[in-house]
Amino acid sequence: MQSIPLPRVNALLLLALLTVALLHFGRLFLVPLAFAAVLAMLLAPLGNRLERWGLGRALAALLCLVVVLLFVGGMGWAIGAQVANISEQLPQIQEKFTQLLGQAQHWIQQQFGVAPQQQIRFVQEQIGKLAQSANKYFTSSLKGVAGLLGGFALTLLYLFFLLWQRGKFREFFLKLSAPANRAETERMLNQITKVAGQYLVGRLLSVLFLTAFYAVGFSVIGLKNALLLSLIAALPTLVPYVGAFVGGFFPVVMAMVSGSTGMVLPTASVIVAAQVIDNNLIEPLVMGAQLNLSPFFTIVAVVLGELLWGVPGMILFEPLFAIVRIVCSHMPVLHPYAFLLEDEVREPGWLRKLKRRFGR
Repeated sequence: MQSIPLPRVNALLLLALLTVALLHFGRLFLVPLAFAAVLAMLLAPLGNRLERWGLGRALAALLCLVVVLLFVGGMGWAIGAQVANISEQLPQIQEKFTQLLGQAQHWIQQQFGVAPQQQIRFVQEQIGKLAQSANKYFTSSLKGVAGLLGGFALTLLYLFFLLWQRGKFREFFLKLSAPANRAETERMLNQITKVAGQYLVGRLLSVLFLTAFYAVGFSVIGLKNALLLSLIAALPTLVPYVGAFVGGFFPVVMAMVSGSTGMVLPTASVIVAAQVIDNNLIEPLVMGAQLNLSPFFTIVAVVLGELLWGVPGMILFEPLFAIVRIVCSHMPVLHPYAFLLEDEVREPGWLRKLKRRFGR
């Protein structure tokens, strides 16, 4: 068996370390650019259709930006309207919270022998400690909001130029390849565009399904502010794996505080039922095996994305890993890495039948 030369191993390790360092220290530049690139792949078909209707490429790109702004604005308006409704019920929620707090104090006293006065003093001490760092937290929060707004503005700016100059960028990647490999490079770019766009569409359709399911389920069981709770529970699911637990926590707490304790189990049941349907039916249908990413490396992508880019990385690294897999699959020297990244789980037969039935 031929061994791998030590200089090559060192070069690969150095390349990996430099890549991680670049991703971490360049995140302020790379995160908006990555979001813009994924959105550009998603909106490219819309831009092409607008151009076929006679619009110029710049105007078509501008209209795509308007679509993004309308979607974000619509989500913000829906959440704001529901927050205004829930503010009217704050006195009832506060009364219920006080009642639950008293029950919790009584239980702690019975189980651990800690008097309510001692519990209150302990809480006050913790609040005092938190108050000492309040100014620092407030300042960091303002910086975070400013960074979020700045990142969103940069994403829109990048998105406009990527849509406007998409033909030039595509031709640039084709020129990088040898003339004999032009057709293979064309297929690779088409696959990358399809996978990135389909991933984002799948995530958005999953969020819409969960919002509708939660809204109907919460309304049926009589949970107040069902639409707001549905949006709060569904939006975090944009983050794979972790988002489902984060989103489901708030409706359960609100069911306990604003409703009766008997509503906690029905609320949790609605959340579990929605997640089961979404994970086993909706996501496989809308995203299918297009990512073709191993479950192990899907988890690695989420964890590594959080470490390097935070929450945006948890959303973006899964399609980025899929893009790396596609690039490796089109380069013979990198085929082993594509084999390592690709999904080894076969698509269920019932899912293939459904796709054939709906023309997928």
